[in-house]
Formats: sequence, C-alpha cells, structure tokens
Amino acid sequence: MLLLAATVPVGCIGGPSNPAATQPATAIDPATTQPAYWLARPDAATIDAGDFDKLWAACEHAIRQSTFRIDRQDYRTGLLTTEPVASKQFFEFWRGDSDDLAESSLSSIRRTIYFQFTRESESHWSVAPKVLVEREVRVEPKLQAVVPFDPTYWYPVRRDERMEKRLADRVRDRLAER
Repeated sequence: MLLLAATVPVGCIGGPSNPAATQPATAIDPATTQPAYWLARPDAATIDAGDFDKLWAACEHAIRQSTFRIDRQDYRTGLLTTEPVASKQFFEFWRGDSDDLAESSLSSIRRTIYFQFTRESESHWSVAPKVLVEREVRVEPKLQAVVPFDPTYWYPVRRDERMEKRLADRVRDRLAER
C-alpha cells in the first residue's frame, strides 16, 4: 500500500498558474475606457509642413479618400475629426478603413479619425493622424427595467496605427502634388 501511494503523482498546485484567470472580466484600468487615454498615446506618424492651410486641406482630402465624413473643424485648437464609421465587413472589398476583418465581423466596431495640429514655430506646423477604434456594448434587457437608459454604448479598445500611417502617407502625397 505504501509503495502504491509513493508511485501515484500528487496533483496539488501551490498557487494559481495564471493569476489573470482568477480576475473578473471587468477588472481593467478604468483609464483605458476613455478616448483621452488612447489619444494621448505616442503618435504613429506625423507630417510637417510650412503652410497650415495646405496641410489642413491635405488632411481633409485624406479623410474623404478614406470614405469618412468630417464632423468637427476647429481651426483655433487645431482639431479636425470625423464622424464615427462602422468598420468594413468581409464583402466590402472597396473600403480601405480596416485590415482586421475578423474583428469587425465578430462584433460591432467603429473608427473615428482625429487630426491634431501643432504649431512648431512661426512658419512650421505638424499634424498627427490618430484613429480611435471602439467596440459596441449592449446591455441585457432585464437590466433596462431597473433604470431606463440607452442600452447601447461604445468604448475605446485601441488605436489603429496601420491606418494612421496610411493616412499620413495620403497627406504627404497630397502635399507633394501641390
């Protein structure tokens, strides 16, 4: 009997092998749920120019080329943004807004373009395109009965740096044409 007990492997683990598996799904840093967190991250690409108006027009052209619509044009603060656009699906081959078809096919994903202009000197400007990726969340109907509210909201999940670099290339190409 003692010989049998010695040959049976012991199956106890000293502690959790993956601590993340013991955390609730909602245990995330609340800062990452805010657009400001993602927009403050380092730029993937920047474009420099000497003429603010030409740079602004080139950014508008890049937005239209990407099939987005301009939402906000604030010359004073140097902010140009688009309306959020639902990311393309696998059958929308003509759209160039996303490379990750699996993500947008499995859940509702949208993108918003931000161009933030910065005055570097009296005659020098730079702009950084930023693309915020958001996922849609729907609240269970049984929870709606407790407090009436809109059951759908969007929360940011990341930035699309590949698209940011493509936008920067489009702006550079447009500036070179002029």
